[in-house]
Amino acid sequence: MRSKIRRILNALPHPLRRFAAGERGMAAVEFALVLPIVLLIMLGAFEVPRYVMIVQKIARTSSGVADLVAQADEPLQKNQLTDIFNAGRIMMQPYDVVTNGKIYVSSINNPTGTVEMTWRQDNFGKNPGASKMPASLPVALKPVVGDEVLVSEVYFRYQPLFSGLIYNGSDLYMVAYTRPRNKNLKTTPADPTCQVASLPKPSC
Repeated sequence: MRSKIRRILNALPHPLRRFAAGERGMAAVEFALVLPIVLLIMLGAFEVPRYVMIVQKIARTSSGVADLVAQADEPLQKNQLTDIFNAGRIMMQPYDVVTNGKIYVSSINNPTGTVEMTWRQDNFGKNPGASKMPASLPVALKPVVGDEVLVSEVYFRYQPLFSGLIYNGSDLYMVAYTRPRNKNLKTTPADPTCQVASLPKPSC
């Protein structure tokens, strides 16, 4: 087989024989084949830690906001809730939870044996994600009569720096539950943006 190939090569003109026997382009061809894989590994090594960091930030923000609300006294005032949302914004830095996210705080009570949402408010974030409370409240956390559960939900629109190459991004979501440290926060915060389940916008 080799002798046949050698005879064919010998029959070629001298320039073609030199081209067929040359190996100077081997490294360039191998580099072109390996380059996409190397770039993919490099992008993953950069983007995966960034994704994990954002998920951790969201988890800490949801638990931090829930803890701050739980420490408030009844009634929770508008300026207090504004400060709590600002604290949540700082917890998410350097990622903008207003432009790319939304924070919900909800009060879920059980005054007479029926679990109901007393009030809900968000931080004016631009993420269109809707609150999942109280429909997705775990059964084990549903308050008994006279009890309350405070819920903090955080949405964030994760956008890879190299969007479109592998992954276009998605909405990340974290939720944290807590109970009030003092009294139940049944009074709707004095802010016209408050939302009460199944009721018109409350007067403040």
